[in-house]
Parts: sequence; C-alpha cells; structure tokens
Amino acid sequence: MNYIKFFLFGLTVAFLFPRESFSNSKNTFNQLVVAKASLESRFGLRSVECFPFKKNIGFTEDQIPLIENCLVGIRLIMSALEQAHNLEIHTVGISSRFLRTGGFNTFLIPWNASLDDTIAFLEKKIPKEQQDEFLSKVLMLKRKINRKFRINSLHCSQRISNEQCMAGYERLASLENLPSAKPTQWEEVILDDSQGLGKNSHSYRIRHDSPQNETLEILQKNPQKEWSSRKKMYDDINAKYKRAFERQLQIATYSCSVELSKNNCLNGMASLSRASESQTMRMKAWGEVIIDKYNTFIKDDFNVSIRFDLPSKKLVDYFSSKDNRAEATQNAVIAEKLEKRTLNNSSGLRAVCDLEGMRSKLCAEAFKDFIKFISDNRDYRIREPWTNVMFIDGTKLARVNFALNSSARDTYIYIDARSGRKELQDHLSRFKK
Repeated sequence: MNYIKFFLFGLTVAFLFPRESFSNSKNTFNQLVVAKASLESRFGLRSVECFPFKKNIGFTEDQIPLIENCLVGIRLIMSALEQAHNLEIHTVGISSRFLRTGGFNTFLIPWNASLDDTIAFLEKKIPKEQQDEFLSKVLMLKRKINRKFRINSLHCSQRISNEQCMAGYERLASLENLPSAKPTQWEEVILDDSQGLGKNSHSYRIRHDSPQNETLEILQKNPQKEWSSRKKMYDDINAKYKRAFERQLQIATYSCSVELSKNNCLNGMASLSRASESQTMRMKAWGEVIIDKYNTFIKDDFNVSIRFDLPSKKLVDYFSSKDNRAEATQNAVIAEKLEKRTLNNSSGLRAVCDLEGMRSKLCAEAFKDFIKFISDNRDYRIREPWTNVMFIDGTKLARVNFALNSSARDTYIYIDARSGRKELQDHLSRFKK
C-alpha cells in the first residue's frame, strides 16, 4: 500500500507540478523545490536533504552558501541518474562525502563530486543475496544483544556507514559474555559517530567503535542519575542568572544543547549574563535561547541559538540587528492582519507562512505580494489538487529541508518569502486552472 501511495503521489507531481516553474529564477530555494519535484517524478526519490548532518555551520547567514551548494549537488544527482541505469534510490543527502547508509537505498553524495565519481558510486550495487545476508546478521546480533541488555530501541544513525553499523552491533554482542553485564536502563541506544546524551533523558548515543569497557560503562549507567546532574547544573544557573535572564532580558526559556559539557554550558550562560547588561540586548525580543556547541542563529522574531564560547561583546554586536521587542510585536500584528485579508479569496488558494524559522516582517511582505497578486488577477483559480501556498525563509537550512520533504507537498506550493511579486506571479500563474 505504501508503494502504491508513493507511486500515485509521483504521478501527481509529474503531471501537475510544472517542470518549467522557476526555470528563469535566481532564487536558490525556488530552484531546489522544482529540482526535487523532478527527481521525485522522474527517478522515484522519496527524500532529498541538504547537508542533513552538518552541525558546525557558524552564524545565521552561513547557511546560505550551504543551500547554494545543495542546489549544485542536486543538479549533479540529476545528471548522474540520467546516465546511470537500473538504480533503486529512496533517499539522498547532499553532503561532503560519499556514504552508503541506512540500508541499501540511502546515500550521501558530496555536493562538489565529479559526475564520473558519482555515477561510479551509485552503480556499485550490492547483490540481493549479500543484502539479505547483511540484514539477517543484523537481526541475529540485535537478538543476541537484547537477550542480555533488553534495549527497547537499538538502531544506527545515518551518520555512519552500513559497515560501521555492523561493527557496532558486533561489539555490543560481544559484551554478552562479560560477567558484570546486566540489563540497561536506557530505553534507546543509538550507534553513532559521536558519544553522549541523546534527544531526551532516556536516550544515549554510543560511538560505533567505542572500546568495550566504555560501552559497558555507558550501558550500566543510571539515566536518572545522569540527568539529575544536569538538573543540578540548571538549578545553579537559575540561582546565578535568573534575574538577568528573566527580568532584564525577559527570556521565556533558556537551556544548553545536550552536546555541551557542564563547563561549556556554564561559560555560555555567563557570557549571556554579561551581555544582559547592554541596553541594546534588553530591548530585544527573546523567546527560547539555546546555548549551542557550534552555531549562533537568529531563528525568528524571538528564538535564537548562541555558540557557547561567543564573547559577550560579539554577542551584543551580532544580535543588534535583531528586531526590538516593540518592532517584533508590531510586525507580528501586521502579519496577522494581512493573513486575515488573504482568507476566503476567489482563487481557492490559502496563503500561509511557515510557523518556524520566519520573521514576522518577512511574512508580512510575502502576504502583501500575495494580496497584490490576487488583486491584479481576479479571474485566477487554482488547479486541483493544490490548496495552499506556504512562504518559507529559503535561507534557513532546516526549513529548506522541511519544505523539500514535507508530507503535504502534494497540496502545498512552497515558495521563498523573498521571491518578490514578479516571481510569485510567474509561478502561481502556472498552477492556474
């Protein structure tokens, strides 16, 4: 049933999504959307992501060249698939290395690889018998591991290769013979290329090549004890900085990435506290603030991430471009009013802004462009099955990947909020009845 559903969706994309859309566009995001739709309809790719495992990016604007490189990589994949034969590929990540991961239909491709190297990598197939043997061995090893450790969820991340995944399972299985081994209290264990706490208090990432003694020590840890030390750290942070964060900056929530050590987290919080002495910082709108290992991002009107070792002076300088609290509130009100003006228009098309990663000012400008389009084209009617146009900030890597792989992309038309009136009109005109 899933295959039939995907096949029908592919037909929808093939016949209803205009392949010439954005053909003359200079907007990277808009070109990406069309290229992804073409890969989906012509070659059956279900998912394409731009640098899915890239962590160390830098500042907000450093995402832009990555998105541009992703478009180069997607065009490379398109050219390779046009020349390669009899391939079954479900997921491709545009990255900085070649990697076969997540089974046998998921690949990472360097964005700047040569066409010949890309074709050679994709055409290097693993025989069906070898695939079955691999999967059977994984199943056998996981059963052996669970007899001893009883891990509810054990799997490999897509950051490691199939071979590294297998080696990790073999290491875990060999721990069964150690007399000190006993069932783990971690509900989820992920074999990965890094080690540390996972996404929540019941999850842990173990390096696929971690020594036996380290692996066993991790499996025997008490999750509650591990997270209670972080709770104490946050208690100390609240005692020291609550006044600065909640009264002076009026931050809604503040926390540290689980990848950060206690010292790095405290250093980041101390830098933010020193920055709170700035009147400029006190005038800004703050929602969720995350002290991060790598990146300093302005995500939207309110939410940010701050690299833990960013000096307080640089912190203040960088966030000086962020909207003041009054400006952010005013822009949000304007965007909300404009959205109401777009409702129940004669085109049958509903306009919405991405709920994440979008500044209200940018959203308001996109709504103005849409209202102008509807006003100038009163006979416009949208063609089925399209029902919505969603404006995306095409300079944010996470939101680009969301739009490229959204489950609603068979009814939603995604377009960069920075497209401008002419490109919006040119594009929407191709979806007219």
